[in-house]
Amino acid sequence: MARPVRLFESSIPSGNAYKVSLMLSHLGIAIPHVQLDILAKPSETRRPEFLARNPNGRIPLLELDDGTHLPESNAILCFLADGTEYMPADPLVRARALSWMFFEQYSHEPYVAVLKFWTLYGGLHNKRPDEIALWKERGHAALGVMAGHLANHAWFTGEKYGIADIALFAYTQSAAQVGFDVPPIIDQWLGRVRAQPGYIAIKS
Repeated sequence: MARPVRLFESSIPSGNAYKVSLMLSHLGIAIPHVQLDILAKPSETRRPEFLARNPNGRIPLLELDDGTHLPESNAILCFLADGTEYMPADPLVRARALSWMFFEQYSHEPYVAVLKFWTLYGGLHNKRPDEIALWKERGHAALGVMAGHLANHAWFTGEKYGIADIALFAYTQSAAQVGFDVPPIIDQWLGRVRAQPGYIAIKS
């Protein structure tokens, strides 16, 4: 199987890149990280040399030793976790973990991550109050779904910590920082993630 050789990531802290860094740390894999300035005009991810690697112009992007590149953070997690304890072996448990990863990208990240970006890196002052309220409402709805699951389960990857937890942790761990009310049961789960071997904090 092709092996990872370097990771292209943002020069500002990114939850999506952090997911990959966290997985690499759990696996004990150390590779160079290439930081790209997404705030430059044009963004370094929109320049020809990067678009040749990922025509969608997005990061994170994992480069493999066979010269190929793998985009999309959750796809990278699945690639790295394959055959490890972080990927469920049972097909149904694996599918349920993947469903949480789809939830993270569709119902969670678009609201929590976007509001984080607006708050910390600019743009919040240009948004209407009702627009901000809508993003908060939808982000809180996602956190509510997570809290409901955690009322009866310790993890999102079946009975063990794994890929779905890593995917959801990335932005949930900073949700309170940007104004979301994080239920205590989610705080407890965040603590369990931080207690895992190989855990690293997101770089701020």
